[in-house]
Amino acid sequence: MNFTSKISKIRFPSMYEEYNNYSILILRLPEHIGKRSKIYSYGFILSENTIYYYDKKQNHFVLLSGYLEELYHFLIDKIDTLMHDIEFVQEKVISLEESLYKKFTSSFMDHWHELKKELSRSERVLFKAVDALKIFMSKSKFQDTFPLNEFNDLHEHLERILRSNIAVNDQLDNLYHYYTLRSNDRMNRSIYMLAIISVIFLPLNLVVGFFGMNTGGLPFQNPMGTFDAFIAMIVFAVMLTAAVLWKIKREW
Repeated sequence: MNFTSKISKIRFPSMYEEYNNYSILILRLPEHIGKRSKIYSYGFILSENTIYYYDKKQNHFVLLSGYLEELYHFLIDKIDTLMHDIEFVQEKVISLEESLYKKFTSSFMDHWHELKKELSRSERVLFKAVDALKIFMSKSKFQDTFPLNEFNDLHEHLERILRSNIAVNDQLDNLYHYYTLRSNDRMNRSIYMLAIISVIFLPLNLVVGFFGMNTGGLPFQNPMGTFDAFIAMIVFAVMLTAAVLWKIKREW
């Protein structure tokens, strides 16, 4: 049987397919989530009494002499590592959340984008891996030698990782909403302050423009007129500022 032509291009999603006298199981799992994660594919050829694992680096098949028990131990090692990776990402998200509450910085979005990209990709991959493993178990559980309890435990671990991935992804979405609200609030405050400054200085600009007209009969044309106009503008600005502050205090 020419298995290499079917397995060598392991870029297919996780899958389980049965043929006349053999079946193919491919599981794609993320690794090193939160640390430059990558997606690795693991391909297996299963016949009645033998299982071959396709070693992509060496480009050849390796016999799993322990049959289904060795397949279980092979996969549980990968899934246990994946559980530690998810726990590491959870700690990173908690740390990101604490830093956001303590100090509002623009660098938050850089870390957020990095984690969001990795978690979204791993979530898609894990969904397909859970389904493929479930199909494999449902079609193999009637074999007398099939270790059903062990593979049920394996499937439960993989589902737990998926649930944790989804939960962390949702937590990131909540952080993004909080960051957006904070950003909008800061923007609104800035616009509000600019509006207050405009309210104070716009009448003053009008006064300056009035006294800048090249016409006769303007007030304050005595020798102390400039000083008097300056004092009048300051008094007017103070009164206007006091009125605006009183209005703001009353609204709050």
